[in-house]
Amino acid sequence: MWWQWGAAVCIFAFLVLIGLAIRFAYLAIRALRHAETALDTMQQQVRQTAESTESLLLVSTEVMRDLQGKMQAVDAWFAAAEETGEAVQRVSRIVKSVSLSIESTALEARKALHSHRDTANDLIELTAVGLQLWHRLQASRPMKSKE
Repeated sequence: MWWQWGAAVCIFAFLVLIGLAIRFAYLAIRALRHAETALDTMQQQVRQTAESTESLLLVSTEVMRDLQGKMQAVDAWFAAAEETGEAVQRVSRIVKSVSLSIESTALEARKALHSHRDTANDLIELTAVGLQLWHRLQASRPMKSKE
């Protein structure tokens, strides 16, 4: 009868072991389902991140194209500004040379005017002296009608 008791204990232990194995299998299946749900969530997040990244790359590409276009426009503006600066320099040089030419012409005219003024003054003085001499000569001649 001892052997019956031993067999009963073994059967009971085997049933407990089977129960524990079923419980562990149930918990493992539950953990796997939870892990699968978590993996699905992570996969969706990765997919959304990939879509966001692709969208960001498209927007970045568009921004870069726009920026390149604007940079080309700015380059053209700077080229035009440089050409304008060169033109202003040329005009400045021309104005400077014209100004120097006008200044030298004015100086020559001034010198000529002073020279002519001196000549005119000398002529007026000589004319005045000549008139004085003429009056003296006339005064010193005896008057023929009185004698």
